[in-house]
Amino acid sequence: MAAFEIRPRRATELVDASFQLLRRFYPQLVAVSAIAMAPGVLARIALRQQLTDPTAMAAHPLTAGGIVLLSSLCIVLADAVLIVAVSDGYLDGNIQLPRALAQGWSRAGSMVAAVFLRYLIIFGVIFPLAVAAAVLIPKSKANVAAIGVLFLSLPFILWFMIYVALRTFAVANAVLLERVGPLAALNRSWELSKGSAAHVFLSLGLAWTLYFVILMVVGAVGAVTIGPAVTQIISSVLIIPIYPLLAVVSTLLYYDLRIRKEGFDLEVMSRELGTPVPLPIPAV
Repeated sequence: MAAFEIRPRRATELVDASFQLLRRFYPQLVAVSAIAMAPGVLARIALRQQLTDPTAMAAHPLTAGGIVLLSSLCIVLADAVLIVAVSDGYLDGNIQLPRALAQGWSRAGSMVAAVFLRYLIIFGVIFPLAVAAAVLIPKSKANVAAIGVLFLSLPFILWFMIYVALRTFAVANAVLLERVGPLAALNRSWELSKGSAAHVFLSLGLAWTLYFVILMVVGAVGAVTIGPAVTQIISSVLIIPIYPLLAVVSTLLYYDLRIRKEGFDLEVMSRELGTPVPLPIPAV
């Protein structure tokens, strides 16, 4: 039987339900986060001087780039395991760490490919803009109108990036929970979020705001009182206990859209009653 009430929720209700689930399974979710993200955090701690000293970063760009790549990979793996764990907790009321780790890491390749494609689409528009700026700005006297058009296009480009990010938020959920490939996951997220960009924006926006407020407060206090190197350590470690919130909200939002568009709540009810489960209604 489902551990939480399976019903559509407004953004504030969804975040509240996320906190309820987070409180109920906090030890398990933090353990998942710690296991998956530990290599990146330990590397950032061990090389904190190189990552906080601009001169050292300039002298060893491969080291800094390698740490960023390792940290990003650890976050992707953490997302994979957390999504499985949150789904189990939401639907079954139980989280089994071995299962979450095994299922999450078994889809690691598809997760990395899907996330790469997603961010390539989101940020890909920046590359032609940067090339245009590099060509036009040195010749500003001859291209005043072109440069003006370039800068006027910035708000539209920003809107495009945010819109694509919202429409593709469920890529990881589709890869993990529906076991589809990267391209199919992109299409699945796009269709599932159709007509719901505002709902996705409000739900994820609340979670990301809380997440960044905590990090900014710690960073500001640390920079004033204990210095950048120690602040780097604290910020790296602090990611582990607060990061699960983002996975919880995104996973509950994924199921919320399935409830709204595919009758997923009826599917769960039918499964609990032991009656045949109809095929899901395609998202429109």
